[in-house]
Amino acid sequence: MASYKPVVVMANGVFDIFHIGHLLYLQEAKRMGDKLVVSITDDAHVDKGPGRPLFNAHQRAAIIHELRCVDDVLIVPGALEALEIVRPDIFVKGADYVGKIEERHSGYCKANDIKIRFTNQPLFSTTEIINARLGSR
Repeated sequence: MASYKPVVVMANGVFDIFHIGHLLYLQEAKRMGDKLVVSITDDAHVDKGPGRPLFNAHQRAAIIHELRCVDDVLIVPGALEALEIVRPDIFVKGADYVGKIEERHSGYCKANDIKIRFTNQPLFSTTEIINARLGSR
C-alpha cells in the first residue's frame, strides 16, 4: 500500500507591514497543498529602500507564524536558501512575479522537480502603501 506524502508549499517574502495582500497571498498558497512553509527574508538582505524593513525579521516571523494558514516559518537570507532547506513540492509567488522569477530560483526548482506557481490575488505593495502615505502629508 502506497503511503501518502503531503504536498509542501513554500512562500517567500519580506512581509514588512503585514497587509491584506499578504493574507490573501498566503491563504491562496495554502490551498495549493497540505503544508505551507513561509520563509522570511532576514533584515540584512531586505532591499526595499532606506529604513526598511520597518520591523525586524523576528517580529515579521512572529506575525506570520500566528496565521492559521501557515504551518511553519523560517528566517533566511533569500528564497534560494529557503528552497534548499525546505525542498518543497511547490514554490509559490504572487502574480507580480510572473516572468520575473530569478534564473537561479527557477533553475533550482527545475533541477529538483519543484513546481513554480503564482497566485491570482489582487496586487498590493507595502512600498507603494508607505510611499502613498508619506507622499500625502
